[in-house]
Order: sequence, then structure tokens, then C-alpha cells
Amino acid sequence: MRILFLTSRIPYPPYRGDKLRAWNLIKYLGTRHEITLLSFIQDRSEISFVSALQPYCARVEVVYLPSWRSVFNCLVGIFTSLPLQVSYFRSKRMSRALESLLQEVNPDIIHTHLIRMAQYTHSLDNNGHVLDLTDAISLYLRRLRDGSKNRLVRLAAHFELSRMVEYERLIPEYDRAVVCSPIDRQFLLQHIPEARIDLVPNGIDLDFFSIEGDLQPDPYRIVFAGNMSYFPNTDGAVFLIEEIFPHIKKSVPEAKIYIVGQNPPRRIKALAREDVVVTGFVSDIRSAYLRGSVAVSPIRFGAGTPNKVLEPLALGIPVVSTAIGVEGLDLQAGKEIFIASSPEEFAGHVIRLLTDSELRKEVGRAARSAVMKQYDIKTTAQELERIYIQISQQT
Repeated sequence: MRILFLTSRIPYPPYRGDKLRAWNLIKYLGTRHEITLLSFIQDRSEISFVSALQPYCARVEVVYLPSWRSVFNCLVGIFTSLPLQVSYFRSKRMSRALESLLQEVNPDIIHTHLIRMAQYTHSLDNNGHVLDLTDAISLYLRRLRDGSKNRLVRLAAHFELSRMVEYERLIPEYDRAVVCSPIDRQFLLQHIPEARIDLVPNGIDLDFFSIEGDLQPDPYRIVFAGNMSYFPNTDGAVFLIEEIFPHIKKSVPEAKIYIVGQNPPRRIKALAREDVVVTGFVSDIRSAYLRGSVAVSPIRFGAGTPNKVLEPLALGIPVVSTAIGVEGLDLQAGKEIFIASSPEEFAGHVIRLLTDSELRKEVGRAARSAVMKQYDIKTTAQELERIYIQISQQT
């Protein structure tokens, strides 16, 4: 099967959620199908990443869209009805590159990754079309608008939300749309009941996230990992340090938090002190997790299923999370994961795990077993492959 894969960012290195999902799917599907990847790059140095994708792609094409151009697009986009994240990725070069590839490759399936790229494919009337929404962006924006304490953030979210709700009405133009969480699917179907939306969960490359050697964790290290330029992660880090950590320190004064992830903004860097380490980018996230005793996901806004939960669980590291942080995951609370609804409850779960090594081991084993059964990327990719086959048989 010939698959044309369209992404807003080149999916390598896979250090953020949208890149990781695309990378994992391409890695698996590329061994079974002929994939042509068409992607934006924002810096010409990113061309060097093409070589990492070539073993899985028959062809990789990139379109240069510098950041200054995207900012200009957004300024112009304010006076349109488009969501700003759609305006951000507007490009005549991308339209021309897509038109050329459609003629040259004649794909059986066009896979559009994220709704921001639907501007290029929603009106196409040939081939099979899949829109990988991953998350319900309107759900994320609604939660951000209703839950943020920052007035400017609330205003920005409200502005974008009304546009996104209207823009999501193009989803039924695709043969099939996919999301990673049943909650996102249910939310979208409430206001777009005619859409054909399937569940394709996020998955973990269990061959990569495997435990090798005997790395001794720091018994008092707490790890929060993610792309720190993403607002829900920034907010979660501040929430963790300012509202949760003081309760932990009262019972476990030796506790130390490691905030791990690329592009930490000034607000996150300012949190650093003797017992709070802001690492920035790390080349191997596995070692960051395995050096800790507990991983946390103090997320208060968002949608979908964050990899920051699946990754440590796959390594046997117990996780404490808010309910939103594990939304859409089929895990047993208290056995495979701990879920908290308040800073005090969150801290209590972390304290239990830090002070009880047997509990950590027990929960870690149960968590890894659950992830292996339900969230292997091979299973996820096979579900997407099944959808491709159904569409190709109908077109």
C-alpha cells in the first residue's frame, strides 16, 4: 500500500508528543508499506534529520517554513476565521509540494497528521483520506479557558476555541478520523455526530523502552518529564513545585524533583534550587526515568493520553498523576497507577511510594505488565493499518 504521510513537523528526533506518535507509526508501517513523508521544517538544519527517516520511508520531502513567516501568518490570521494554529502553518510551497507528490506517487492512503494540516487535504476528492487528530483540540482549549488562573491565557484560549470548534466541522470530509482517547472521541461526536472517528491509542515502542542493566535509582528522586515549552507542562511544573512539593518535603525532607525536557521557559528555569533540578533536554529519556523512584504527571489542562505517563510505566517506574494526566488510559488506580484530585492527595501518594520500596516494585511490575498488554505500538499501528485497508476497499 502506498501511503502519503503529511506532518506539520518533521517527526525526528521524537522528543515531543506529536513527533513521537508520527515517528512510532512510521517506523512500524514503513516496514510493511511504501511511505512517502511530506513535512515542514522550521530550520534548515533539520534537513539532517531526513537520514533517520529514510530507512522507513521510500521518500522524504520537506518544505521550509521559517518561524518569522509563521508569526506573520498568525498576525494576518487574526483577521480571518481560521484557528491561529492553522494560520501558523499556511504555506503555498506546501500546497505545491503536495500537489506534485499526489501526481507522482498516486497514494492509496493520505494520512494527515493533526488538524492544523487539514487545510491541505480536506477538500481533496481522490484516494483514501485519514485525519489523525490525536487529540480533540477544542476539548483542550475549553479546559484551558475554564481552568487557567491566568487572565491572558483564558482570553487567548477563548479566542482560539470558537474558531477551532467551527474548523473541526471539516472532520466529516475525511473517510476516517482517529484520536488516541475515547474521551476525545466522545467529545467530538457530541457536536459532530456525522463524523467517522476511530480510536487509535498512543503506543510505546517496548523494544526501546526496555530495562537493561542494573541502574540503581535515587530513592528520593521524583521525575516530571515532557516538552517544557508546552503550556500544560509548564503549568504542571509550577503546580508541582509550588502546591504539591511542600507537602512532600514535610514528610520526606530528602525528596528532590527533576524537571526533564527540552526548551524550559524562563518561568521553569526560575524554579531551580537545591532540591529542584531543571535539566533541559536529555538525549536518553530512559535513563532520566530509571534514575528516579517515582514519575509524576501533575497536568491540569490537556486532552489525549500523554506519553509522559506511558513511558515510565513501560520501564516499571510507578506514576502519580492527576485524573486528566491519565485520561483515556485503561489502568487500575491504586494497583497500576496512583491518581490524585488535590495537592495533598497527590503528595500523599508520592510519599507512600518514596517510603515503601516494596510498594514501588509491586506497582512498577503491575504497570509495566499493563502497558505491555495494551499499549504496544505494534498493536496501535495494526489498528491504523486495519483502518487503511477498510478505506482502500471502499474507494
